[in-house]
Amino acid sequence: MTFVETLQMIETDRLPEVKLESYHLPLLSQEIYPRFEEWMKPIKDGLYVNVQSDSDQKYMQLVSILNQLGLNWKVEVGSDFTPSNNKVPQRKKREVQRSMVKFPDGTKGKPLITPSNQYKGQIEICDKRWLAIPPQTKDKLRTLIIIRATMHLNIVVIMRANQKQEGVLEFSN
Repeated sequence: MTFVETLQMIETDRLPEVKLESYHLPLLSQEIYPRFEEWMKPIKDGLYVNVQSDSDQKYMQLVSILNQLGLNWKVEVGSDFTPSNNKVPQRKKREVQRSMVKFPDGTKGKPLITPSNQYKGQIEICDKRWLAIPPQTKDKLRTLIIIRATMHLNIVVIMRANQKQEGVLEFSN
């Protein structure tokens, strides 16, 4: 089932509860944004979704939507499914960019999120998604700030230093 097909399975009256943005605009809308007209796909009852994102982003968006609505659905990513018969006009392919991490020790070129645990310093953030965690606290702070900005999360990330424990990270809403 595709991203759009999954959203179509959710009760329409629940979808306006979703508070998620894409490109500083609500992900779900009753209007077609002129700037994203070719990526706005109908869900149902005059509601549209902006699908201009890669599979990893759609996965995270779908997990966030299901969490916000309290739906206990399992989301899996795979290639062993048959696509719907809806013909989508072919667009010019754009270069896929991946998030990479450069650690203070000079190690670089590792993806920020991978589908499996591929190297030391990764933690599992959800089903089949592993996040690279930098070794130094200041780099962890920087990574959290980037995640907060990218995901438009309403959290405050503070790094405190004291004599007993240097580099304590605090989270608050």
